[in-house]
Amino acid sequence: MAAALASPSLIPSSLCFSADGRPSLSSSSSSSSSFSVCCSRNQKSCFLTFSSAWPNRNRGGRGLSGRRSVVVFAASGGGGGGGDYYATLGVPKSANIKEIKSAYRRLARQYHPDVNKEPGATDKFKEISAAYEVLSDEQKRALYDQYGEAGLKTTLGGSSSTYTTNPFDLFETFFGASMGGFPGMDQADFGRTRRSRVTKGEDLRYDITLQLSEAIFGSEKEFDLTHLETCEVCAGTGAKAGSKMRICSTCGGRGQVMRTEQTPFGLFSQVSVCPNCGGDGEVISENCRKCSGEGRLRIKKSIKVKIPPGVSAGSILRVAGEGDSGPRGGPPGDLYVYLDVEDVRGIQRDGINLLSTLSISYLDAILGAVVKVKTVEGVTELQIPPGTQPGDVLVLAKKGAPKLNRPSIRGDHLFTVRVTIPNQISAGERELLEELAYLSDTSSNRLRTRTKPQQSTSKPSIS
Repeated sequence: MAAALASPSLIPSSLCFSADGRPSLSSSSSSSSSFSVCCSRNQKSCFLTFSSAWPNRNRGGRGLSGRRSVVVFAASGGGGGGGDYYATLGVPKSANIKEIKSAYRRLARQYHPDVNKEPGATDKFKEISAAYEVLSDEQKRALYDQYGEAGLKTTLGGSSSTYTTNPFDLFETFFGASMGGFPGMDQADFGRTRRSRVTKGEDLRYDITLQLSEAIFGSEKEFDLTHLETCEVCAGTGAKAGSKMRICSTCGGRGQVMRTEQTPFGLFSQVSVCPNCGGDGEVISENCRKCSGEGRLRIKKSIKVKIPPGVSAGSILRVAGEGDSGPRGGPPGDLYVYLDVEDVRGIQRDGINLLSTLSISYLDAILGAVVKVKTVEGVTELQIPPGTQPGDVLVLAKKGAPKLNRPSIRGDHLFTVRVTIPNQISAGERELLEELAYLSDTSSNRLRTRTKPQQSTSKPSIS
């Protein structure tokens, strides 16, 4: 069966939440300030916007006469000044991650540059974010406790364009852990580990050339295909049996990293998939020996495909589940078989009808005859009626191609007649043709090279 390709549905390019958690495309509220969060559908970029507005004071005016929006994110690491990170957040060195996050949220609300306009609030916010970035990461915190800020230089790499605080922690600061209570949205969908997401494998293509009879009557084709299959030993995880996965040190198990830069419009951050774990949030501690940690193996497999009657060149067959297996045990893609049909000399296809040209002699055209012709079913006989003219079409009913998916409906084989006139004829043939021309009542303007012999009349003798 030819593949039926589904039409893609339109998906919004971004999803935005207002401060009350309701999605919206535009804001016409009369309130003086508002927050909004926008995340792309592939979750590779998110941003937090703070908007402030003042009412129209002109007489008869409606709505808001002014509005200012600033895109803000968590400040980058290393951007703040020196000092004790624990003191910056106001927590003891024995504080756990819950206490550190609570302190960060409280201070972020207080010193965010678009909330606090006092001098020094921006610098203070940078210090808070820098401290939280280090203390919220177990590996960076251990380096800081042992070596101080010097131990973080190679990790953070500067004051901007570095992997920094999870932006969704900042969202929770303003909207809470439930992201405003929007139905169907879970905190795990925003910035948390993405290892639960399943990726489908790649689709594959295979080309097959059919004979005309195979395309018309259908057939079964078998071929060898090499594709990726899930490793049976590790079930696609890529990890050795009994070994444990470890948290990715680059993203801290979130599956995403963020780069932050200072721009004239404020702090701008870009969230992307972690390059180390590929968004899983975990990395393999010990690789599977059979697949070397890939989770998939390239296997050569024999595939059988049933060709339905009536296919033509360009038809596509979809074999579900015979593409490459998805990474990390994901479902396989599909195999698409593209069909081509060999040309047969003397037979052309036009939909469900077959077309041929039949050359006959002028005598067969005049007298009629039964000739043998080539069809997709073999050689068969075709009746030439007397008086057939050049260009006439003779039909062999039900000798064409069947209609795809409806094999009971079959086309015809059409033969276009071409009458052959000989360039040279024998003397006997010429004499017979001239006799025929004499017997027929043809036009007197015909030039004859030979006329009918006249009978001689003898005069009676006079005795």
